[in-house]
Amino acid sequence: MLGMAFLLLLTACESSAVFRVVNVSSYPAYARVEDGSQVTIPAGATYDFDIDTDTQSIFTGEVTKDVKVWLVGETYNLFDPDTGRFVDSTWITVSAGKTLSAYLNPNRASVKITNQSSQNIVSADIWQHGAINHLQMGTFANIEPGESRFLRVPYPTGTASFYYDVTLVAENGANYTYGNSSNVLGKDQQFHVIFTD
Repeated sequence: MLGMAFLLLLTACESSAVFRVVNVSSYPAYARVEDGSQVTIPAGATYDFDIDTDTQSIFTGEVTKDVKVWLVGETYNLFDPDTGRFVDSTWITVSAGKTLSAYLNPNRASVKITNQSSQNIVSADIWQHGAINHLQMGTFANIEPGESRFLRVPYPTGTASFYYDVTLVAENGANYTYGNSSNVLGKDQQFHVIFTD
């Protein structure tokens, strides 16, 4: 009888939590918990992080742990309502024996550049063109062969209208422009420039 009570006590103990990331967007997302390795979560996929916690039992009550997480989607960006800014990381509180889920619903568009050539891309400028303003949204430098980079960008809402293009300089000094006025991106859409020889 005592052995049975001990077995029941052991089964009531929990010493880990699960942080579940669900990528609802149409493009990959990248996630990391604390100092762990970054994982790639394909579009529509789910990934579970097992997080060690102190042991929870009937004697300890609920055991929680605060952990820092990084969540970066190609068309998803964390938004901090306290600062009104987009961020890549946040703190979460997990509970032993429970699963906390984060759904990465797309809230951005993106421009991606993939270098499939035999030379470096020295620089690549991403431009947003509106009826009046032309804004440089970002610059990438030294994109090596086989490498990709992406930039999350706003998409037009309401009466706003703008499009994106990319100007890049190759290692041999040649200049290229990709995109035109028809390149208007919506939420969860990506303009993917593939640079080849």
